[in-house]
Amino acid sequence: MFYIRILIQLSVSAAVSSWSVSYSPKSICAFENSSVDFSCTFDYPYWHKVEVSKWFKPRKDQKQDGSQQGMFVYHTDAAKIHERYINRTTYANQDKNCSLKLHNVSRKDIGKYFFHVETDHYWGKYTGPGGIDLSVAVLPFRVTVNTQNTKREINEGDSVTLTCNTENCTPTQEAFIWFKNGLLLPKATKQTLRFSSVSREDFGNYSCGLKNSNTTSTTETLLDVRYRPQNVQIINFPSKEIEEGDSLTLNCKSNANPALTNYTWFKISKTNTSYIGYGSKYSLETVSQKDAGRYICVAMNDVGSQNSTVIELKVKEHSRLDFLFIATTVLLLGIAVTLIIFCIMKRRKQIASKKLPAEKTPTVAPTEEIYENLRNTHKSEENSTNLTYADLMLPPASSDRPQYNSQEDMTVIYSILSDREKTKTFEQI
Repeated sequence: MFYIRILIQLSVSAAVSSWSVSYSPKSICAFENSSVDFSCTFDYPYWHKVEVSKWFKPRKDQKQDGSQQGMFVYHTDAAKIHERYINRTTYANQDKNCSLKLHNVSRKDIGKYFFHVETDHYWGKYTGPGGIDLSVAVLPFRVTVNTQNTKREINEGDSVTLTCNTENCTPTQEAFIWFKNGLLLPKATKQTLRFSSVSREDFGNYSCGLKNSNTTSTTETLLDVRYRPQNVQIINFPSKEIEEGDSLTLNCKSNANPALTNYTWFKISKTNTSYIGYGSKYSLETVSQKDAGRYICVAMNDVGSQNSTVIELKVKEHSRLDFLFIATTVLLLGIAVTLIIFCIMKRRKQIASKKLPAEKTPTVAPTEEIYENLRNTHKSEENSTNLTYADLMLPPASSDRPQYNSQEDMTVIYSILSDREKTKTFEQI
């Protein structure tokens, strides 16, 4: 009797130990509208015959451990397949191969999937424990920035990790690609992009995707690397000595992130360094010998500060000969101007003296001009016996000769015309 019990227990143990289901992988992340493979193998007692194979997905209100069968994703009896999965699955249908391919994956397919087998024996039913957990990645890809800085600010020298992911999950079956400012980073092929000590050269916009896919992130993520002022320099500085009395403006330039908040100017002498001003510009309206010396500019922002290289300003002093030359030049110019003015005034007086006598010259009497006209008329008409009128060549009103309209002048004219004999006498005169 004792031996019989031992044989029964061994038989039951052998029967139980022959049931198994193996899933690979345990979890899957797939893109929407893609296809996913549930790799599966199973085993059962060799004296059993498989009658029913099925894949199911528990509903949200059911236990997710496989103890409760929900919607049938695949079933030997096609009529029992849930309407959501009709014509969307391909079953391997091979001995001890329970692999299933699910097509056109959507968000509604997220959840646990189990394989169940039934044989021709009463107790020949088995569900593979654990199942496969399916997640669906929702595009687009996005880049997340992680840093150890508690203020969430990234300063030069910090350790930074960029991760390429999507909503819910991120498929890792394929190689990744990374872009910086739209340009491919050929050496970046993993899901994460790590900077052990980030620098200002790493500043830029990053995006990512899968190498063998057209799906990339639609938006870029800025890696904002903050750094103290760099390349601080003073520009517009004279390369040689500057003349005393000239004006000079110095400019301080630098690269920094965030923008500079302050510029400070110092003058370095033999004994100390003195503050002389602030702002990006420092101006000297009139340079003198006291302005000669060494200058430095300090640029500052929220991260730190940096000073420029020291420059030396040399001022050229005017010599005594320079002053004599300038004074002599000014004196000669003054004398020349005085002579020119004197000559101009003298010339004006000469012109004025010539015009004055011409203006005071007495005018010719009208009778004299008339006599001359009569002479000319008499000569032209010596053979004429009937001369009643004489041509009078009177000056026009617009000429320089004055007009005469007085009664006395007219009387003289009439008497001359009436006495022809007197005309001859006038002609002889």
